Amino acid sequence: MPTIVEHQRFVVHIDVLGMSALVAKDPELAWSLLGRLVEARKDAHATSLTFLDTAETVATPQHVHAVTFSDTIVLFTLGAALNDLRTILVMTTQLLSRALHLCVPVRIGIAVGTFFFNLDESMYAGPALIEAYHLGESAQWIGIVTSQEVYRRAMEAHLQSGASDIVSPTDIPFEGSARPGYAVNWPVILRNSIAAPLPVTAKQVYQGFAQYFGPFEALDPRVHQKYENTAAFMNANAA
Repeated sequence: MPTIVEHQRFVVHIDVLGMSALVAKDPELAWSLLGRLVEARKDAHATSLTFLDTAETVATPQHVHAVTFSDTIVLFTLGAALNDLRTILVMTTQLLSRALHLCVPVRIGIAVGTFFFNLDESMYAGPALIEAYHLGESAQWIGIVTSQEVYRRAMEAHLQSGASDIVSPTDIPFEGSARPGYAVNWPVILRNSIAAPLPVTAKQVYQGFAQYFGPFEALDPRVHQKYENTAAFMNANAA
């Protein structure tokens, strides 16, 4: 049995909204969209960060591994220290930013906990991955949901963008209802990269994705609601 590394890590699960239906409808178009997702991942991963409070510069690839399978990306840190938390939050937010600019709708979950990996054998498992998967997959929007523990650590470290907390309590939209949870405050962090003036409508949020998924008016009501939820979060947080 190959050697397995076990440690506490931050783990991120990312996938594309509507990908399964697109693959069934137009595999070639889905492949094109997947290429854009990979481009977003590469751009976000190939960075270095300088933390102003410590003047320390870290290269993202030294802290974060990225694995892609179909329309799913898994990111995980080598440990669970403060710099790992900072780096994973920055990379995840930058990946969301690049994905939106490349017209790729993604939903993301971030957790921390036990995670096993063996890069040589492409083996990955652990409770943190399962939690990140459920956090991201259950949310009915484009956004970044975190576990309570990720939120607690971000607050303990006083991680902020301007005067706003990077991770904040919020109502997370689920199928049929909203429940209290925690999310990265990406509309504040990315405020200067939001092209449309606020407040935005669901149709404005969606317009870049129409090339892949068709007219906004033709969307299934449940899909339509995801963009309504995204617009509501943007308007409430970036205004």
